[in-house]
Amino acid sequence: MHWDIQVFTKLDSTQDECKRLAVDGGPEGTVVQAIQQVSGRGRHGRMWLSEEGNLAMSFILRPRCEIVKVGQISVMVGVALAQAIGKKAQLKWPNDVLVDGRKCAGILIDSDLSGGALNWLVIGVGVNTHSAPEMGAALNVDCDEFRDAFLENISQFYAEFRRNGFVNIRDEWLERTYPKGAVLNVGTFEGLDEWGNLIVRGAQNQLQTISAGDVFLKDRNYAAGD
Repeated sequence: MHWDIQVFTKLDSTQDECKRLAVDGGPEGTVVQAIQQVSGRGRHGRMWLSEEGNLAMSFILRPRCEIVKVGQISVMVGVALAQAIGKKAQLKWPNDVLVDGRKCAGILIDSDLSGGALNWLVIGVGVNTHSAPEMGAALNVDCDEFRDAFLENISQFYAEFRRNGFVNIRDEWLERTYPKGAVLNVGTFEGLDEWGNLIVRGAQNQLQTISAGDVFLKDRNYAAGD
């Protein structure tokens, strides 16, 4: 896959700039990166602080698939990030990457529908490659080298997704997350369904599917990836 990387000295938000390009017809593989991002956002409109030296980037995909597959693609991006970080990386549903239980990276996805299919996805990624807030983790790696490794992983997993679907990607994700039976705030962890939604067992022993929300570990005897 070809990547057209556009690097800006300073942006309010790579996500907003990349969305503008997507609306204007920007091709799949367009990447927007900011050396300094001053108003980055995470899920639910939360602020994502990104100091110089950290990776702040967004990119365009045009998968032309059903909207229901956005969750699968989010899982795919998480796996690509975790593999770029290495064996120590852990995955937390729906969109966080952890090291030693601390967040080091996050994912944000915006989408546009056309004719019942996804017209484009803009996928934002923030990674603490250089420094981290007090409760986060920093990787202490070169920002651009990490970006290139991550994009190479995306190329490989995106090809896998198009060729063979979600099954192998889901298995990769499950290898890096909580073990079955871990106690979460929403129930006992059971896995992911075929769309990338969280499966938990509730207090009455019933299985539940969760498609959105904040999920965290209650039992600290477990750790993601154990």
